[in-house]
Amino acid sequence: MNIMNWGNIPNITNQITTGAPQAGLRCDPSAAVCSTGKSVAPGTDISGLGTLKNIDEAARQGYREDFSIRDAAEGLWRKENFNFNIFDPASIQRMQDRVRQGTYTMTPTDAELSSYIDTLRQNGLDGAVDWNGLSHEMKSFQATSAEELEDGLNYMASRYVAALDKLERNYTGDELTTQLAKLEEIYQAGKAGMIDGYTQLLQDNLGISDSDAQAVRDSFSSILAEKEEAYRGALKQVHEAVAQTGTDSVWLKNHDAYIASQLRAAAGASGQSGARYSVQDLTAAGQIAQNYRTEIDGASSCGRNEATLALGLSMADMKAEAMISKGLVSGSMADLLRSSRTQGHQNALAALDRALANRESHRATGEPKGTYAPVDSAVFRGIYDAVLDAYRQNGGDAAKAIQAGASAGEKLTAQATARAPKAARWGASMRSYWQEFYKVPEEQATVLGLQIKYLTNQKSRSSAYQKYVTGWQDFLASIGGGVDMRA
Repeated sequence: MNIMNWGNIPNITNQITTGAPQAGLRCDPSAAVCSTGKSVAPGTDISGLGTLKNIDEAARQGYREDFSIRDAAEGLWRKENFNFNIFDPASIQRMQDRVRQGTYTMTPTDAELSSYIDTLRQNGLDGAVDWNGLSHEMKSFQATSAEELEDGLNYMASRYVAALDKLERNYTGDELTTQLAKLEEIYQAGKAGMIDGYTQLLQDNLGISDSDAQAVRDSFSSILAEKEEAYRGALKQVHEAVAQTGTDSVWLKNHDAYIASQLRAAAGASGQSGARYSVQDLTAAGQIAQNYRTEIDGASSCGRNEATLALGLSMADMKAEAMISKGLVSGSMADLLRSSRTQGHQNALAALDRALANRESHRATGEPKGTYAPVDSAVFRGIYDAVLDAYRQNGGDAAKAIQAGASAGEKLTAQATARAPKAARWGASMRSYWQEFYKVPEEQATVLGLQIKYLTNQKSRSSAYQKYVTGWQDFLASIGGGVDMRA
């Protein structure tokens, strides 16, 4: 694997100084059924592609930002001074002394840090690896999102190589064998957690086959092996750069998290991978899977019906088609995304059907039989096909495609009403939804409402249709396509 910009190792000598409204279902939120059986980490919807921010990111040292010598020293200082234990008198005393000094943060003063660094320069660091800390870091990637996938792969591989190098420089014989076995145990568990979690995301939501899932796992393994090899190749130059830090080199050479951060900075962009699916392929698949998960989870909690589910999944698939047409994914990934759609749609409809059956079996007093009639797949298929057909025929205008879906939806949901007149999600509920589809909802202009809007920095309200359009425009901007002014 080729490593670019090996000569661009940063100067480390001087671092020490420097979604749309849904319609139709009446549902008690407490009756929600999770489609995957797993909790979902809180996240932010970025560029219409749904991302899940990993809440364990704080455990990672120098994950994305530059990791300076000062950062490395502060991390060690915090570990020694704020490893608080209510059963340890010395730990309690440290905290009490801190409070008496009027300092309530975990950040050392300049004087404290300067004194601590002097100690590090005199004593250095031993060759031991913080196994608990490293294990926690590796485990934090078990729910890796598409947004953090590439950073996560780089982090895991560089931390492994840096820890391996540290052990090989500080241990020999049986002791080295024991230490290496421990490292492998932790690293392999971390790798398995990330790979299995991400592959499961694709299987549960996109509906990829078992053989495709194995190809995804094999691609992950190949990519990580390539990254490990690349970082091992950069070790010599990083150690030479660390040696130029003078007295700080005494302790920096054994700070494996710092060495890992310098490996990531030194390696830069990687060359072509021999894996079937590239990191970019896997990222794109994860982004679409996260869109699917939003829709499936919505269906599982009665927040979607066949019509709104069709609009949501057609939006996700139009995004996939846009990425394919722009050459942002390989031919192999294009085939996977397209071939898995039927199963992905079935997964979503099955989640909705389970939610309806659950509600039907727990109808409120007075609700007639059939209030939550089973899934009407004709509604979903008719709207979905109308959207995708229009998208292909109009040259990729997603806004007009959604309009075609809404037009088809009015007719199809009227037909569904005739087939299941007692179903709460059809009839007046859907007629109202389509009537209001292009309208901006009225805002209650009360004094309290205006104050809340100001304090929470809320934007102007949008129609259901405009939210689809805005999501599409944001998506185009995220992939470098600009804003589609036709929308």
